[in-house]
Amino acid sequence: MWLNEIITLILLFATAAGGGWVASRCRMPPLVGMLAAGLVLRNLPGELLQVLPDRWSVALRLLALTVLLLRAGLGLDLEALRRLQGALLRLALLPNLAEAITIAAVAYFVLGLPPIWSLLLGFVIAAVSLAVVVPGLLDLQLRQYGTAKGIPTMVLAAASFDNVLSITGFGICLSLLFGGQSDISLTASLLRAPLEILLGLGGGIVVGLVCVGLRQTPVWLRFTLLLTLGLAVVFTGWILGMTGGGSLAAMTLGAVAARGWQQAPDPVAVAMGRLWTFAQPLLFGLIGAAVVLSRIEFAYIRIGLMILALGLLARLTIAYVAVYGAGFNLHERLFIALAWSPKATVQAAVGALALDLARHHQAGAQAEIYGLQVLTLAVLAIICTSPIGALAISRSGPRWLQQNREHPLPGRIDAG
Repeated sequence: MWLNEIITLILLFATAAGGGWVASRCRMPPLVGMLAAGLVLRNLPGELLQVLPDRWSVALRLLALTVLLLRAGLGLDLEALRRLQGALLRLALLPNLAEAITIAAVAYFVLGLPPIWSLLLGFVIAAVSLAVVVPGLLDLQLRQYGTAKGIPTMVLAAASFDNVLSITGFGICLSLLFGGQSDISLTASLLRAPLEILLGLGGGIVVGLVCVGLRQTPVWLRFTLLLTLGLAVVFTGWILGMTGGGSLAAMTLGAVAARGWQQAPDPVAVAMGRLWTFAQPLLFGLIGAAVVLSRIEFAYIRIGLMILALGLLARLTIAYVAVYGAGFNLHERLFIALAWSPKATVQAAVGALALDLARHHQAGAQAEIYGLQVLTLAVLAIICTSPIGALAISRSGPRWLQQNREHPLPGRIDAG
């Protein structure tokens, strides 16, 4: 019954894995090749990947992302987070808002988008990609780059809050555009950010304590429990429309569990790293396959690239300034700014949503044009920033971050 879908999935996995191998042989991050493989497969004549249902793609992306987020949580240095909490909050909030506002302003004056549509575009583009940032930072953390100052941990944690902010801003704009008859959806959107953060942190701590209570159980049982609970919080967040909160809960779950288990190296983290070897081609292959070039309006490409460049410039500048005074030197601040550039996950998930809603609500031809412009820039952001950001992290990290050879991490990470 599902033979065609399974064959398509195997083909995507094999092609993405092959693309990752080619990229690694070219001394590039494997995810660059995996993204490219998914993009090429999706846009080949014959619509090869059309037989893969959207619900399969979403579920598999969430599954692979859960493995990645749990790995990130298992590797978080909670002492560094406490020490850098001020810089973490500035990094999570200020660059995102700066990029969103810059893109909104330029889109308003150059593209002629109305103010709410301009802000919606800004928040779509402003979200950093957990899927791209996390693997690069975990690799650097494994090799002890920047760990003495807690740089990988700070950036990993801030990325979840960044996503919550972007998705909240996007939801508020959607409510204003399509909410229509009542302000209930707008009120819910306004409450989304604090609610997602509270539920994400609280839920992650609660289920993490469940794992801690079973620290004397066999490794396979702890691994199974951690993965099951991680999937539960991520999928629950998605079902409730709180994907940012679900991601935050999964990362918090991993951090609490690792803190309670206090094993170095943690065999559960080693097993999770091995699972990531298989999950990685699925995640990035599917993200690449979410980019449908036929939906791009090519007339907007040149101006879209200019808008993205200005937004990214604002983001990098504010990210550099946001961590000033936290004890980082010039090169470390530059690295943090560059690590804050990749886009992929949120853009692939919500880039087409405004266009789809405009068509669903029959909002008119002009609203559909605005939605198409948002989608085009979201696709351009994925194509341009995800490979460049991944390369920037992998190349600048070993050059600009100090390697801590004296004190191994309390964690827990395996290269996978």
